[in-house]
Amino acid sequence: MKRFIFFFIDGAGIGEPTDKNPFYAAQSEFLPFYKGNPGLPDKTPIKPIDALLGVEGVPQSGSGQTSLYTGENIPKILGQHRDSYPNRLMRKIIREKNILSRLKDRGYNAVFINAYPAHKHLFSAPNIEIRPSGELHFSDEFPALFKRRVSVTSCMMVTAEQPPFDEKDVLAERSIFQEYTNRWLNKKGLQLPEFTPEKAGEILYNSAQHYDFLLYEYFQTDIYAHRRSFDDQVQLIKDLNRLMGKLISLLDPAEDTLLVTSDHGNLEDSTQKNHTCNPVPLIVWGYQANGLRESINALTDVTPAILRFFNPEAQ
Repeated sequence: MKRFIFFFIDGAGIGEPTDKNPFYAAQSEFLPFYKGNPGLPDKTPIKPIDALLGVEGVPQSGSGQTSLYTGENIPKILGQHRDSYPNRLMRKIIREKNILSRLKDRGYNAVFINAYPAHKHLFSAPNIEIRPSGELHFSDEFPALFKRRVSVTSCMMVTAEQPPFDEKDVLAERSIFQEYTNRWLNKKGLQLPEFTPEKAGEILYNSAQHYDFLLYEYFQTDIYAHRRSFDDQVQLIKDLNRLMGKLISLLDPAEDTLLVTSDHGNLEDSTQKNHTCNPVPLIVWGYQANGLRESINALTDVTPAILRFFNPEAQ
């Protein structure tokens, strides 16, 4: 079976080709998220896909990511876009239809590669459970601060019964943190090597050799769009561009498939600090890329397209 890497970049839309767009200002050849872009260096196109899903308002992380990873139109079901973290109904849908569990049920080795340093035990049974109703159940050990901050990807990992990776896996280069350099973790008191963008790309590539499907979530882009200066945003994109370039240089287009997309716009417009209504970028590179790209026009198309990639009979 060919290897599939799903690289999720939070809060990245396709913006205008101006110096107000950090992706344009960064001259990011592997992340050219602006109108009229030339595609990747090898001419792989950047396809704009719909994040609005037919619902008025500004797309948000909770509903966008749940739609992305389940194939269900969550804003339409809820009647609105929902911010940040999934509610009980969304968790019920995640429990039933998330991409990790569905691939696992079909016999594939699917993994969420992000590390949970110092918190592995909290995001494992018996400290957290998502019941069939979507209700969250926590042990007494689970911190109150975290109870309202269980992300879509954490819900997927828990329902797929995947033990989280931790700092030992980061040290062994089996996993990477959402802030892949580890600077943030080291400021919190951990002692981990500082990874360059190129090293992070190598770790993702090497880890992917052990799985059919690997998901990596990067959400510093959305955090920087909300909170950081334009210069910081541009530098973040330059570094992420280096990671993406290294990863693609290691992949084999005859054996590997890379899919990159987002949940909503944000970082592509530095004139404001909020999410945008712009379409989000879709990069599909490598094995069967053309067919996958053609079948995806909105967030809700991504999971069904991946399931068909692994099994043309899958629904």
